Amino acid sequence: MEKQNILFFIADQFRGDCLGFLGNEEVQTPNYDRLAKEGIAFENAFCQNPVCVPSRCSFNTGWYPHSKGHRTIHYLLDKGDPSMMKSLKKAGYHVYLMGKSHYFHRKDEEELKATCDYEYIGREVSTEEIHGGMKPLSKEEIQKDPFYYSFYNGEMSKETAARQQDDLVINRVVEMLENGEIQEPFCLYVSLNLPHPPYTIDEPWFSLIDRNKITLKTKKIEELKDKPATLYSIRKNQNLYELTDQDFKEIKATYYGMIAKLDHQLGRVLDALGKTPWLENTHVLAFADHGDFTGDYGLVEKTQNTFEDCLVHIPLIIRPAKNIPFQPRICKALVELNDIPATVSELCQYEFDYTQFGQSLVHLFNTEEEHHSYVLSEGGRIKGEKQAMEGYSSYTSIYWPRLESQNHLPDHTKAFMVRDHHYKYVYRLYEKDEFYDLTQDPYEENNAIDDPAYQEKIHEMKEWLLKKLIETTDVVAMDSMLPGRIYGDE
Repeated sequence: MEKQNILFFIADQFRGDCLGFLGNEEVQTPNYDRLAKEGIAFENAFCQNPVCVPSRCSFNTGWYPHSKGHRTIHYLLDKGDPSMMKSLKKAGYHVYLMGKSHYFHRKDEEELKATCDYEYIGREVSTEEIHGGMKPLSKEEIQKDPFYYSFYNGEMSKETAARQQDDLVINRVVEMLENGEIQEPFCLYVSLNLPHPPYTIDEPWFSLIDRNKITLKTKKIEELKDKPATLYSIRKNQNLYELTDQDFKEIKATYYGMIAKLDHQLGRVLDALGKTPWLENTHVLAFADHGDFTGDYGLVEKTQNTFEDCLVHIPLIIRPAKNIPFQPRICKALVELNDIPATVSELCQYEFDYTQFGQSLVHLFNTEEEHHSYVLSEGGRIKGEKQAMEGYSSYTSIYWPRLESQNHLPDHTKAFMVRDHHYKYVYRLYEKDEFYDLTQDPYEENNAIDDPAYQEKIHEMKEWLLKKLIETTDVVAMDSMLPGRIYGDE
């Protein structure tokens, strides 16, 4: 068969409940909605870690974060490790890496050459930009400013927007498509920052969202019992108690405005692709690495070891290329991001040369079947494992509240989430476990871990977790196979 092209469109920190076609009337996502109508939208897709690098290592390999210790934002894939892009390149694909990668050592020339044929990052986002150009303040001044750690920067100027990495990357992608600079078969890997905080966006997207329609659906974390310690610590460290509900609605509206611009960028890429001869012969996969609190529980941004749905439930849409039978619809099966490499290998007709743990989604293209009985997400560290922390920084950093919490246990305890359609269980190593009946408690406000009525289900989920960890706890390098050795089937 003719090799078909593939387009990845990857967002950063995009919640799975922020799509119009799934019923969110506060957002504006016409291009995601259009893509979902043309393909398969996976309503129950979950990431394997709520932080950027571990999640990206996972969905680029088919490994879980624990399989090789990728549980921290600083631990990229080792040199020589396999990845989906390397597999595609070996299979004869021209790989174009556009935007942020954040999963391998791209400054290593050998790794970059093995991963892609062409890379364009536009420009790296600076620390000053992340902090919104804030002037250094004293600790006392920061404590008096409830917005300092809120990640809220409001409206972005058009001049600043034109210099953003995403704008530069999308302009270059469109240019390459319009000028026919791309060779088939191609993998066009487009990875953006939006809607990653700080919460800021330019017009017309900043004013696009109707503030009067914004709703807050959860209680503040201090109103809840038996939640993870880090959530209480971060809320306290962020000093957000003085922010009003209206303030949090403004944060959420700005985040929705960022999603609206992300949607616009998706539309630009799809429209440019549609003007080429390649559209029908290209698989399109649109998804995100993880979610964002966006004011839920009175919190912003994310954590490294908690698994509220706002953090781990993500969008995933696949529009297959021509000649691939599929039924356009919203699929309700439980799926994981690390199913993507297995899916791509089946679509693009290549064999894995390494052990991976994802399962191809292709069998779901036509029929509603069970895929996973449970999905898994994980994070955190054990005692003494300082290398798994994100790094301690000064209180002047807007990341200080989260990093300060990580400096302590049980706040930063290692933890695993097991979730199905109705229940969520979280094993927490150094503090109380969590269990939620999602049918009765969709916002995970009532930790029912001690409720006798759920003990049988909790035991079942613990047993599943034990088996899953045994199956996926490590990988044996394929290079370790002895020359000339004959291997059986199973």
